[in-house]
Amino acid sequence: MEKTIVPKLIVGITALFVFIMILSLVYTKSNTDAYAVYGGDAREIVIDAKRFEFIPNVIKVKEGEKIKLKINNIDAEHGISIPELGFEVHAESEEEFVFDKKGTFDFYCHHYCGSGHSAMTGVIIVE
Repeated sequence: MEKTIVPKLIVGITALFVFIMILSLVYTKSNTDAYAVYGGDAREIVIDAKRFEFIPNVIKVKEGEKIKLKINNIDAEHGISIPELGFEVHAESEEEFVFDKKGTFDFYCHHYCGSGHSAMTGVIIVE
């Protein structure tokens, strides 16, 4: 009777070890994915700003995605304000944001740049 218990015990311990290893791999993979969204490198989006437009003026991002917005001023000092989200990017700078709210958000130039200044608008779509 003792001879049949030892092989079953070895099989049981081996099965438990394999199960723990699989759980460990799944846990590590899920934490790596979360890190890539929030702690990893941000996707850089360069916006060319010139009188009186942004290029691109429609930007699509994923909810939870980390984005680095950078302004490339072509002819004067420009900036970007996204009032609904409380985000701002000032002239010749870059800022990182995590867009954690789905929706469509207007942005505009917050540095007065001439008579067509009010036309300097765009939209960020968070999917």
